[in-house]
Amino acid sequence: MSIHVVILAGGAGTRFWPAGRHDRPKQLLPIASEHSMLRETLERCAPLAPAERTWIVTNDRQATDTQAEAPELPAAQILAEPHMRNTAAAIALAAARIARVDSDAIMVVLPADHVIRPPELFARTFEAAAQRARDAGTLITIGIEPSGPATGYGYIESGERVAEVEGFEVRSVKSFKEKPDARTAADFLAAGGYFWNAGTFVWSVAAFLDALGEHLPGHQKVLDAMAPELDAGSAPSAELYARFENVPVDIGIMERASNVEVIPAAFDWDDVGSWLALDRLRPRDGNGNVVTGEHVGIDTRDCIVIGRSDHVISTVEVADLIIVSTPDATLVCSKNRAEDVKKIVAELKAKGRDTYL
Repeated sequence: MSIHVVILAGGAGTRFWPAGRHDRPKQLLPIASEHSMLRETLERCAPLAPAERTWIVTNDRQATDTQAEAPELPAAQILAEPHMRNTAAAIALAAARIARVDSDAIMVVLPADHVIRPPELFARTFEAAAQRARDAGTLITIGIEPSGPATGYGYIESGERVAEVEGFEVRSVKSFKEKPDARTAADFLAAGGYFWNAGTFVWSVAAFLDALGEHLPGHQKVLDAMAPELDAGSAPSAELYARFENVPVDIGIMERASNVEVIPAAFDWDDVGSWLALDRLRPRDGNGNVVTGEHVGIDTRDCIVIGRSDHVISTVEVADLIIVSTPDATLVCSKNRAEDVKKIVAELKAKGRDTYL
């Protein structure tokens, strides 16, 4: 069985501003550890596929920094999109390239900006999913067991148990649910059989391209037009790539296909959606603070302080704040408004202050 790993590494860096920028979104930042999230993802995926079978889909603006984080990958396997056209296009590009070098490949597709632990259980889960995809020809998603009635995730409604592979249960999928309100999310948990949709997938390249042709024929037409570039291994033209419909693979294919299955994940998962994730992922000091860089605090508790080694952040009698300092911008935000950091980015954009984006 030949597994190819496809890491989706685009993004705009809005929720982790000012450290995150358009040119350097969160997957290129050391959020959960001293290494970038992309680097951690590459290390986690190494047992599944060697460098010659690992691909990263990013965009033109981030391609150079992405290559720097993945020096072991051949340059031709850093696929730079000339336009951001969502996950269906990104995965289609990778599938078309992989099909030309390994038509029997199994694709493992996952984002670059999730924290998953322990890595050994991650590898076992995806190896089992790859076996199922090879043997059954199905489109598989990995479902995350909900820890509460979260409203920030899409949900997968599972059906009956259809198989077991290497100790992992495989279920049919009844439906995909969009991000629910709090009451609906609570109903999902009470009903059971619902999982968070983490945007991670496993399928054969042939099964995916068949589904693409059936459910997103416009995407297939773009790939057909791009055939000379794909055959040559060259970058896709901006003019052709712009023809892709801007649609996620979940909506474009997974919600429409009949051969979709889910394997419940046994590993711990965090999508690192905002600066608040550092409270879960980083160690705290005796006052409950998460600190990187130089910080001196008096009567400071339960804060996230992200600074630098050449600049001291000093705080007196503050609590429950997010403070992030970069050479050209500083953020001070109440923890309960962490999701609103993206509004700062929108405001800067509206005012034409692109130099800070």
